[in-house]
Amino acid sequence: MLYRITGWAAIALSIVALFPSYQTGALSVIGFYICLFSLLIGAFASHLGHYFYYRTVFLIALMNVFIVNDGTRFMLLIEQSDWVYIGSMYGIFIVVGSICSFLIRREDTHQLNPKRYEASQKKLSP
Repeated sequence: MLYRITGWAAIALSIVALFPSYQTGALSVIGFYICLFSLLIGAFASHLGHYFYYRTVFLIALMNVFIVNDGTRFMLLIEQSDWVYIGSMYGIFIVVGSICSFLIRREDTHQLNPKRYEASQKKLSP
């Protein structure tokens, strides 16, 4: 029950993050970081095999970062010369998205094949 509530809260938070992303200036940055936080919450809610929450939040986050957000939308790469800012924001998004995906897959490996998971843990420990 906790994971369902958390999953729906992550989806709601990612939708709420769309509003500040439309605004100019610092509000678009706040919307970007709210979007990243909702990704982390969605990964927490999805780690027991309910991937619906994370996938939904990830799709909304992709739409937020590449289409909606005033500071990072994809069309700014053509119009604006501030590629360092846009590239760094894309990099932060890729890192957070990769970490969340890794956490979900790690839990998935543990649930699907416990022997393989234990063998991989023995290789990692000294």
